[in-house]
Amino acid sequence: MKLFLSQNIKQFFFYKAIGLSLILISFSSLSSAKLDINSPVDGKVTSLMFVGNSFFYYNNSLHNHLGNLIKNDPNVTSMKRRSITINGSDLPWHDIESYLSNDQIGSFRIDTKNNNKYVPSSNTKIDAVIFMGCSLCPIHPDTKDTFQVYVKSYSEIIREKNAEPMLFMSWPYKNKPEMIDSLRNVFIDTANKNNLLLIPAGEAFHRFNLNHPEIDLYTKDLRHPSKEGTYLAAAVVFATLYGKATAGNSGIMNLDPEVALKIQRSVDETVSDFMGVTLR
Repeated sequence: MKLFLSQNIKQFFFYKAIGLSLILISFSSLSSAKLDINSPVDGKVTSLMFVGNSFFYYNNSLHNHLGNLIKNDPNVTSMKRRSITINGSDLPWHDIESYLSNDQIGSFRIDTKNNNKYVPSSNTKIDAVIFMGCSLCPIHPDTKDTFQVYVKSYSEIIREKNAEPMLFMSWPYKNKPEMIDSLRNVFIDTANKNNLLLIPAGEAFHRFNLNHPEIDLYTKDLRHPSKEGTYLAAAVVFATLYGKATAGNSGIMNLDPEVALKIQRSVDETVSDFMGVTLR
């Protein structure tokens, strides 16, 4: 009788272990993207426009954090960056065609390091546009269809202007981590349907939240990014566009160096795994 029970117990734990392994395999498969595009289609991006909302402009703007990463990596080329944002906006709030047709956008800068000198620029061409809708719009029942319509429309307009459209993946809210499953499915499907490079910021938020709950990527509203969250998103953009690891990059803005390194390593792992690429 004891032998019988012992064998049953062993079998029970054996099959439980198999079941757990299958669950882990299933979770791993779910976490791995099946993306048709995993790097910029048109090659090197020398000028980039962000079109979005407060998720971009918090903490002195994502595009500035990206610029700092670029400046501190001697092995990548420089990139002109512009950011056009409207607080709380969804895709229909923006007139993307006018942004790309208006040659006054980016036509000059004020050089604060040189006595506020006016510096004109004759080249206002944009190579790529990274855009996002409102953070919940891709999966909200009242906005998800509009999201699909405008991603398609944006993609067509941007390509007509000889630029590459890229889709920015929003992240799950701090108090709604389960959002990641719906966001992941929608963004992968939408990117593939429209032949878009996906910037997997949402996936990177999710992984970092799981592995480093002691570091808060959110502000008190549980949605917008803290300075750590903005830096993480910028690092995802950098790694995705350049195909290059961020770990060790000294462009960490005003973050604690140890925190910045944790973010960099997590981002590099996420982009490599999710995009199916090997970062240089």
